[in-house]
Amino acid sequence: MPRPLSFFSRKKSTTLPFKDYHEDWFNTLKNTLLPLLHQSLSSRSPTLLPFRRDLLLQHFLSYYDFLDLAASNDVSQILFPSWRNSLEIPFLFLGDLHPYLFTNLLRSFTDAANNEENAEIDGFNDPAKGSLLEKLESLDKPWQVLSAWMNPSENLILRLEQIECGLRLMVPALVSRVKKVQGAFVGRVAEKWAACEGKKKALEEAVQVEMEEMLGVFVDANRLRRSVVIDIVNATDVYQGALFLEGLAQFLVGFKDPVLLGEFERCKIPISGGVH
Repeated sequence: MPRPLSFFSRKKSTTLPFKDYHEDWFNTLKNTLLPLLHQSLSSRSPTLLPFRRDLLLQHFLSYYDFLDLAASNDVSQILFPSWRNSLEIPFLFLGDLHPYLFTNLLRSFTDAANNEENAEIDGFNDPAKGSLLEKLESLDKPWQVLSAWMNPSENLILRLEQIECGLRLMVPALVSRVKKVQGAFVGRVAEKWAACEGKKKALEEAVQVEMEEMLGVFVDANRLRRSVVIDIVNATDVYQGALFLEGLAQFLVGFKDPVLLGEFERCKIPISGGVH
């Protein structure tokens, strides 16, 4: 099935279609990089953890690089992703994950850990339940991993608040630009429709202009996503950064879970799609 507006692509593609690239990228994420990172997070020796964290980070960044490349060839295949499933669509913003998802994920780690911190400390300090050393030896992950989000540093919280503040400014600005482009498109078509004998030509010209302008908006949105991920990893220590990237990867893998997807599609409550 042809992509919506694919006949308005800027040039003929000589590279791998983004849908196929995404499938290969996702399989590498799920079957190789995520298990390797999980293995390091479960190991008593953290030797390979920084390397595997950086490997997963680079995998995400390469994805955004290819996303830019695919959009420069045909932005419609990104903005109107007919190949996305119904579970993914509500989380999309201009063709890919909403940047708020990254900061919300980080907040979920810090909030959950600190809500449980007192109960965990009380349990570990209860002599009737054994020594702290005995409990640590019985856990399947190192203590550094289990306690990574307890008492997050002031610098991390401050940086997170700065990132969130930036998003509150930049996301509405991107939405405003989309509305402006769409409004200009409608006005352009309406203006030329009655005057132009070749109505298809008028529509093609208007859509071509819109695609060029939407490419600029998309590139800025993608740059925002990339920078938020980098800023979060740079603000965290090696354990926190690895856990954040693991959580992000698990979130993406969950989109493809057939059981979860089936339950979602059987849901009778309509959920609006994201901003494409």
